[in-house]
Amino acid sequence: MFERAVLFPSLTAVSLTEILIVLTIASLAYFVVFNKFEKHVPTKRRITKLAIVVGVLTIVGILFSRFAFWGMIALMTVGQVYLHGVYFPKHGVNGWTAEPYDKYLELTERMKGNK
Repeated sequence: MFERAVLFPSLTAVSLTEILIVLTIASLAYFVVFNKFEKHVPTKRRITKLAIVVGVLTIVGILFSRFAFWGMIALMTVGQVYLHGVYFPKHGVNGWTAEPYDKYLELTERMKGNK
């Protein structure tokens, strides 16, 4: 892979090991730990979504640096913590179990602008 970031050659690029670690952790979190949140989405679409997210993160890590790579992951983590720890409970949905599930689906559709 690249040893230096393409746009910032003074910084190190993300390594293949870091990318694989993120892919492994994200896969476990997405398909095992938080499976109940997206059980209504087809598996093929979920795999595609995961590949796109990891692909974009990889491109960011190669172009900008491993700091940008890990910074993006930190921002996404903060967003998820807020979503599941604050936003869902504020709207009557358990952030850990997605219950009541029908209310969770209604809330996510409203977040996407579909209702």
